[in-house]
Amino acid sequence: MLPMGTIVAVCMLLGLLFAMPYAVNAKLKAMPRMLTMVIGGLVFLAGGWNTFWHGMRNVTNFWGVAALISGVFMMLTAFYIVRFDTLPKGLQRIRPLVLFG
Repeated sequence: MLPMGTIVAVCMLLGLLFAMPYAVNAKLKAMPRMLTMVIGGLVFLAGGWNTFWHGMRNVTNFWGVAALISGVFMMLTAFYIVRFDTLPKGLQRIRPLVLFG
């Protein structure tokens, strides 16, 4: 069985690759909608687990706080993957900061 930290790290990498404009698709062709929904959903679920399961239960130690913060970043990244154009302008402008986080 894989440790949850490994699964979350893989989901973070997938989220980063699919949320960056040129990382996966150099010619900026539209990704298939089903693919973006699956990857976005996976990143959102992993971020939710990181935030609400691990982060909230371990908020008194460093790794719990790190999980809380990275989980929120992962959930925002999932929104960037699935529906970037419908997000508020403020969230669209801070995308580089969120992806860096």
